[in-house]
Amino acid sequence: MQVRALVSCLCLALVLMACSRQSPAPANPPAPATAPEAADEHLPPGIAWFQGGVDQAFAAAKTSGKPLFLYWGAEWCPPCGQIKATIFSRREFQERSRLFIPVYLDGDTPSAQKYGEEFGIVGYPTMILFRPDGAEITRLPGGVDIARYARILDVALTGARPIAEILAAASTGAQTSANDWRLLAYYSWPTDNGRLLPEAQRVETFRRLAARCPAELQADCSRLTFEYLASVAQASKDGKAAIDGLERADARRRLLALISLPSVQQANVDSLLFGSKDLVGVLSDANSAERRQLTAAWNSALDQLGALQGAGALSAKEQINLVRARVLLANLDAPDAPLPQALLDQARKVVADIAAKPTDEYTHLAGVNAAVGLCWAAGLDREGNELLTAELGKSKTPFYFMLDLADLAEKAGHKQEAVQWLARAYHSARGPATRFQWGYDYLVGLLEMTPGDAKGIESAGLDVLGELDSVPDAFYQRTRLRLEQLSSRLLDWGKTGTEPARVVESLRVRSQKICDKLPESDAGRRACESFLRRG
Repeated sequence: MQVRALVSCLCLALVLMACSRQSPAPANPPAPATAPEAADEHLPPGIAWFQGGVDQAFAAAKTSGKPLFLYWGAEWCPPCGQIKATIFSRREFQERSRLFIPVYLDGDTPSAQKYGEEFGIVGYPTMILFRPDGAEITRLPGGVDIARYARILDVALTGARPIAEILAAASTGAQTSANDWRLLAYYSWPTDNGRLLPEAQRVETFRRLAARCPAELQADCSRLTFEYLASVAQASKDGKAAIDGLERADARRRLLALISLPSVQQANVDSLLFGSKDLVGVLSDANSAERRQLTAAWNSALDQLGALQGAGALSAKEQINLVRARVLLANLDAPDAPLPQALLDQARKVVADIAAKPTDEYTHLAGVNAAVGLCWAAGLDREGNELLTAELGKSKTPFYFMLDLADLAEKAGHKQEAVQWLARAYHSARGPATRFQWGYDYLVGLLEMTPGDAKGIESAGLDVLGELDSVPDAFYQRTRLRLEQLSSRLLDWGKTGTEPARVVESLRVRSQKICDKLPESDAGRRACESFLRRG
């Protein structure tokens, strides 16, 4: 089932799973968690976060003439922890925060999902800068160092036109400034959610942008080249032939020319850490000379990033993912072959360091999540098991890591154990949107692993739907998307027999009672009433 794929924070956050079996969860999961902690307890210090609602914040921005900075995240989300540890904690960001209205929007706060729908936000974390009049200027990237983040924030704060206007101008060859191109290069395309650029247009648009970007901005422009290559790789995964042989060879040539440059490497750390397997895979054939050349060049670039690690320029999470990138390259053509001993030793060391070295809460959360992914990639079952076991006892959001254990148990063929972990994760989750999300994972796990347990599925389904009762703004964005997916799965399951059909009808009746409480004019009511109805 790989439930972590369903919980992923955003497109750049990979599906990172646990590495070995854990002892079974208790047969009787704990009682539901109490109400979530007050949002103020989670606000990163050093920033005068706006105290009030989102609408009030936009009114304050308009009155003051200041831009508005919106952060959307969740306490359990490791990439959110990374942002707090590497961006929000730094003097460079805190000083600039005086120039705008900073708004911290946790996905579990009232109406958060409705605002997510309004702003086209899905993935955690998302950071958006708005003009005082409410027009969106740009979405800021998370996977860059504070110096680059501060520079692009400065550009956006100095009267920049909205990114939608810049994209239109750059795509048609109209006049664009150097700062326009910088905003395009550092726009957070993974959190765009199709708002500016639909998936079907990404390959051609990024190809055109990368070709037109000024040569004097080589490092910045290279980010558009990596977006182009990533869109080609995604199209290939979707079964679409995005480029022909000649363009593939040209893309390979351009990548080889760029990847050796330190300025390009430092501008594209996330692409180098997360794109190794996909980009090398799509630009070369297995066991070919071209693949060996690309692999060697990529590993060389990772070597140079490793030197930054020694200088303290890489975060703990990035240090771990650097090793993971090497592992993925080593396994690309021989996934079942043993890894070189030196690489295994390096992987063990960075995993052990996460467990042994004291760090702040947010750095630790991001680091553990990355270490679990490295364990999974490298086959370090014992190390991963020890890390997860220890984390369950000290994490503030242990329910997040319980999903790793559910995936792992299912992979080992222990379906009942996997279901127990999913139940335990759901019952210990906190916050309305989070509890529904984890309840979704639990219910889908039951449908996939114990489809004959109609009574268990009905009981769990009623509980999960109950999470939406008396929450007026529940039927939006992340919750709405999961409700749509759940509807499709339940309807398919309901076709398998008389008892499943009865359960589906029972759940439909329960959901209608929830819908009846919503105003007739509310778009959320329409989303609610579409549940368990074909077409």
